[in-house]
Amino acid sequence: MHSALEDSNLTKTWDDIRAVRYSMMDPPPTWPSEVRPISQDGLALLGIDPSTNKLFWDGKEVVLRSRVRLTWWQGFLATLAAFGMFGTFLVEASQTDWWLTLWGLTY
Repeated sequence: MHSALEDSNLTKTWDDIRAVRYSMMDPPPTWPSEVRPISQDGLALLGIDPSTNKLFWDGKEVVLRSRVRLTWWQGFLATLAAFGMFGTFLVEASQTDWWLTLWGLTY
């Protein structure tokens, strides 16, 4: 006797799921042309490594790369701000004598 459980997604093999991993629907027109939607069965190919919380798709790690690029002026201003903060640190440190105790000096 066949049960409903045997006919469900639980009895599919991984090759069966890989065969229908993409949805039959067309992607939205705003998506890049090579991107395809994932089917409901295809979601089973997503996995997480509990020790690192890294995301995997069909056994391959999903790596997201988004780099911050500063324009020339933004880099200049960030450098100027860093020097200003370091200068402020030096002025404040020179007005206290905590740094003298680092080398065992007293005045």
